[in-house]
Amino acid sequence: MSLFKSIKEDSMLKRVVITGGVHGNELTGAFLVKKWQKTPLVTKNIKIEYLLGNPKAFKECRRYIDYDLNRSFSKKALSKDSYIYEFERAKVLKERLKSCDFLIDIHTTTANMGMTIVLSKDDPLSNLVAKKLSLEFDDVKILRWFSTSEGDFINSAVPHSITLEAGAICQGVLEPRIFFRCEEIVKRAVEILDSEINQDKFEIGKSVEVYDIVKIVDFPREENEPSAMIHPNILGKDYFQLKNGEPIFVTLEGETILYDGEPLYAVFINEAAYYEKKIAFCLCEKSKI
Repeated sequence: MSLFKSIKEDSMLKRVVITGGVHGNELTGAFLVKKWQKTPLVTKNIKIEYLLGNPKAFKECRRYIDYDLNRSFSKKALSKDSYIYEFERAKVLKERLKSCDFLIDIHTTTANMGMTIVLSKDDPLSNLVAKKLSLEFDDVKILRWFSTSEGDFINSAVPHSITLEAGAICQGVLEPRIFFRCEEIVKRAVEILDSEINQDKFEIGKSVEVYDIVKIVDFPREENEPSAMIHPNILGKDYFQLKNGEPIFVTLEGETILYDGEPLYAVFINEAAYYEKKIAFCLCEKSKI
């Protein structure tokens, strides 16, 4: 019995979907999808479909039109007709993903996250693919974000998935080093799914580090607006261990605000799209799988 059959009894991996442009101004994934729509990846055992997540926002080079599409897959958002474009688009994508066995979703970030595999559900197959990629690519980290109060990610529509989050890169631009590195990692993920898992050739060696988001930190605010900025000492230092007493913010008047808490690892530091979500950075615990 293959590894995949041991995870999903009496089944083989048949259909993989690759999405990009779920956020319209994250161009790397969108243009990779458009490239593969013209020249599909070669596979032996699986069918791959390529989806541009938010075509309307992509055309306008905006993150979204009415609402964040990657927070629009909750039961509430999908339950009734809505004037919100992304809620209606989520219904279309949900239908397209009905028979999808595995989703690879490509995103970029303005935070200095490097190449990060984000897992949004704790299932064995997704964990194993992420682990394999982390072992093979020395710049790939694994981040697990299993819950969000903002709404469900697109990954909630499928049984197994990984999200590739690449940065730092500005919104609305392409950068060749990030573009081709993302292409390389996604191609390898497809090879793993197509050849190694379905053909029972999947091998795992040593353990790898994973980061689990346990806390979200907002900016200090006055009248709902940020009253401080990320301190220069931590800017661009995603995945470093933040310790008690270290500077995290500097006010508009120049006053330093210190961290008060247990040692944790900071990620998504100063992500531009998270200002509206009231997230200055996320804090993680580190462990191994």
